[in-house]
Amino acid sequence: MLIYTTRCSLSIKFKDGAEMKAKDTSIKKRDTSAKRKSILDAAIKVFCDEGYDSASMDRIADIAGASKRTVYNHFPSKEELFQAVLDQFGQEMHTLKLIPYDAARTLEEQLSEFADAEIAVVNDPTWMGLIKVLLAVFIRAPELAQKAMSRHATSENSITAWMRSATLDGKLSIEDPVMAARVFSAMMGGAFTWPAVYSGGLNPQIIPALKKELIDTFLSRYRKVLTVDEHPGG
Repeated sequence: MLIYTTRCSLSIKFKDGAEMKAKDTSIKKRDTSAKRKSILDAAIKVFCDEGYDSASMDRIADIAGASKRTVYNHFPSKEELFQAVLDQFGQEMHTLKLIPYDAARTLEEQLSEFADAEIAVVNDPTWMGLIKVLLAVFIRAPELAQKAMSRHATSENSITAWMRSATLDGKLSIEDPVMAARVFSAMMGGAFTWPAVYSGGLNPQIIPALKKELIDTFLSRYRKVLTVDEHPGG
């Protein structure tokens, strides 16, 4: 009986120890994740305020409230930190534009949501500041742009997926959804993003008419024209 009790006691201690260790590990992961986020947030601010070349890991550590060693533990170099910022930016953009095709809604309504997402980026000072930094870096160092593109080129973006679904639903007539998505993205960039980059913002009074013209122009090219037999009741 004594041996049994001792073994049970040891077993309980081991189990409790494992649970405590698991809790400690979970807390450390949360702390590490929070610190990593604070470093990324600080990096975005410093890159936007000072540009890539002038940004220093010392300054980023200071803004993040972390030691320089901690910053380097998470990101071994400024280039890797910049790539992490790009990854976060790309993920946020993907989430913002994650608009699934809905057969019950009009094409105009759904394309308008993509345009609104683009406008939201344009109206966000942090994102616009980062876009300007990216442009400057990519012009100076095209290899960084190539790395960024290759890291995000493996999955189909949401606009392409939407084009494909609308075509399968018989609403659009598109042979190449990737090309059509690039056309629509280029139209949005030309209408909203690039004017904001060069002029510092958009005139809100012209946005509704500009958005409607953009969508109408795109649909005039890609909307499927029904034959007499395809019309309801035809």
